[in-house]
Amino acid sequence: KQWYQRRVAITAGGKIQGPPNTDFHTELPYDEIKSFISEQKDKIFGAIPEEIQAGLQWEHVGSTSIKGMPGTSHPDALILLQQFPPPKELISSLISNGFFFFGPGALDIKDLWFMLVIERPGSLLDTSLFKIHVTKEGHGPSGLLLETRDRCNNEKWAFEDYRNAKVEAAKKLVEGDMLAYKAAKGSSKLLQELMEKYGLNVKHNIKL
Repeated sequence: KQWYQRRVAITAGGKIQGPPNTDFHTELPYDEIKSFISEQKDKIFGAIPEEIQAGLQWEHVGSTSIKGMPGTSHPDALILLQQFPPPKELISSLISNGFFFFGPGALDIKDLWFMLVIERPGSLLDTSLFKIHVTKEGHGPSGLLLETRDRCNNEKWAFEDYRNAKVEAAKKLVEGDMLAYKAAKGSSKLLQELMEKYGLNVKHNIKL
């Protein structure tokens, strides 16, 4: 837990004072977050030549992309690549738009995490972390993110299964332990099914 907090604070370049927000919300401002995600897409893709944009795909993922799903106020997006590594024009745009490179994700070293400290005074999102996954299309982590979103939005059992796992996992957030919270969500039958489908196992991949 302390390592994760230090890593975020250091890579954020002093923009975060203390550990990331770990408040758990039973209701999140879905429409506001969707609008914010769209604004960020326009900023990032707007600084990239059209011929480079053609090889990129933007997706809103994570709990905030599932209407009615409880969770923390940290949104997620996914930029799908046709080829890895990502083009330098994309990296340049992310950095110039205030993002910092956190490192590879927990499930795969080719799932690159870029984060932005949100500045939105008066909003629940203010000081939250916006995370963008940059990874190859059809790769394990992208498949997991997209199918979790789509099935929770379209299958009642999947929504309830994931919601119940998140509510139970939220007990870890009382101690301010974001990593334990993320790990505890793994009790979801949906996530277990998809982890197996996409050949993902956090025990056998790089850790945060």
